[in-house]
Amino acid sequence: MTVEVYMSHTMSEAEFVEKAEETIAELEKAYSRLAEELDLDIEVEGGVLTVTFEEGEPGKYIVSPNSSARQVWLSARVSSFKFDWSQEKGTFVIASTGEAIRDVMTRLTREQLGDPGISL
Repeated sequence: MTVEVYMSHTMSEAEFVEKAEETIAELEKAYSRLAEELDLDIEVEGGVLTVTFEEGEPGKYIVSPNSSARQVWLSARVSSFKFDWSQEKGTFVIASTGEAIRDVMTRLTREQLGDPGISL
């Protein structure tokens, strides 16, 4: 599966910032809904989203924009992920797999909480 992504030289910084802020706001809303049922702390500071899990295994996810690379980075569990903008999918994706950031975070959250029914 090949997914076309915008490389840093084809997306302006302003475009990137707008899309990154929208993505982080959407993820914040999704985790806020989840926090109504589960013990999660959600914080956005300086454009960086931090989700701290108190249930299941304690853990922390950090989603941060990297303007110079025009990527959104995710640090979760013992892994890190770099997402590029996909015009085709209208979201940030892992360039090599095409997996969308929300799908990755849903999968990781299910693993973190041991609940395959979790949906973001």
